[in-house]
Amino acid sequence: MKKTQLEFTTILNEEFAAREKRIVGYIVENRELYEGFARAITPASYTREVIYSRIAFAILSANAPFEDSVKALNVAIKRAGKLRPQDIVFYKMVPAKAKYLNKLWNMHLQGLCKQEIEGWHEYRMRLRASVKGLGLAKASFAAALLYPLEADVACIDTWIQKVFLGHQGFKSLGLGDYLTVEAKIRTYANCFGCSTFLAQWLIWDHARGGAVNAHAIFPGSHK
Repeated sequence: MKKTQLEFTTILNEEFAAREKRIVGYIVENRELYEGFARAITPASYTREVIYSRIAFAILSANAPFEDSVKALNVAIKRAGKLRPQDIVFYKMVPAKAKYLNKLWNMHLQGLCKQEIEGWHEYRMRLRASVKGLGLAKASFAAALLYPLEADVACIDTWIQKVFLGHQGFKSLGLGDYLTVEAKIRTYANCFGCSTFLAQWLIWDHARGGAVNAHAIFPGSHK
């Protein structure tokens, strides 16, 4: 007998409730650990190199494995402003990213910091509009990497979509759907007293099977 839509919806809700219980348990157990991770990658000062490295990683990590993105970042830092496509294609990077990063290096990078009068959403939308290679998710990620302990934004990537939307693989979300998922993550952040990004980071690692990732990938954060 076919299940009715109501029965199907009930099953989905019950599955999410069970998943949410596990997520909450992971956050409770690991929040302080991840706060330490966030503190370690928080810039001590916002130099050109610091700003470049955070935004560059957001660009490189789009549609690419995390570890390959880290390796590509190391090259991008060494060859800042002079990056060639052949320098990063080995790490599963599309050639256009070299062009994006060279353009980024030549921007007024301090101008890409958050201004006091800006809200977080306004800030990430400015990053998206200003920096080639940043979509909504990765503009949010760039803002979060620059301000990990404060950022009231979340990077809704493949893993986060799987948790909250049940998607298998990344799908481009409209702004309304994106903000709806982000608002759900914000409820966890508010409940546990951490930034929205930190809550998303915890959920991201939990979704990947609890493989802890400290993001200690930037110069000066290898502690």
